[in-house]
This record gives sequence, structure tokens and C-alpha cells, in this order.
Amino acid sequence: MKFELVDRQGYIPDLNYGASGHELSCFIPGDYPFQQVSYNNGEGEAVIDKHTWRFFFTQEGIGIQLMDGIVMLKEAEHFLNAIKAHIWGKTHQEVQIFMAGVTPK
Repeated sequence: MKFELVDRQGYIPDLNYGASGHELSCFIPGDYPFQQVSYNNGEGEAVIDKHTWRFFFTQEGIGIQLMDGIVMLKEAEHFLNAIKAHIWGKTHQEVQIFMAGVTPK
């Protein structure tokens, strides 16, 4: 399952990547312990609560993809809202959360 966080104005704040081995902390809120699996050029994968999530950039914003495991939609929504607040701040109201997929031709 893929999600996108998109600011209506196209704004993505400068991200402060973490120390080596924890670069993805710029995407992951501090109250979510994680183990970074991969990192390359600002994007990568991390295991959070026994699920592997991939963090990447899209044309419109930031992508988050559940690579393995199953989560309830409410759990995913809570996680995505926490990421949104972590990156854009709690008062920023312009960010929308989308479920993303392949557009049929």
C-alpha cells in the first residue's frame, strides 16, 4: 500500500537527515522506534513495529509505502498524521494524505 503526503502549495520543508544509520529520522517521528534497513540519496526503508516502510520523494510530495505486513487503516492514518506533523509541523493545514496507485490507461 502506498500513500503520499502532498502540500497544496508544493512546499516540502528542508529535511534534517539523522546521523549515519538513522538518516530516515527526518521522516519518522521520534516516538516511533525504528531500525533503518536501507538508505540511498535521501530515501530508504525502515522497520517500524515489525513492518517495513519505504520513504521516498514523489513529484508532488513525500511517498510512504508499506512493503510488508498488514496494518489497519486507522493505524496507517495515525502513523501518516504523525509523519505529517513531524515534517510540516502540527499547525500546517495544507498537507493532504492520499492513497496512491497506478492510474489505469
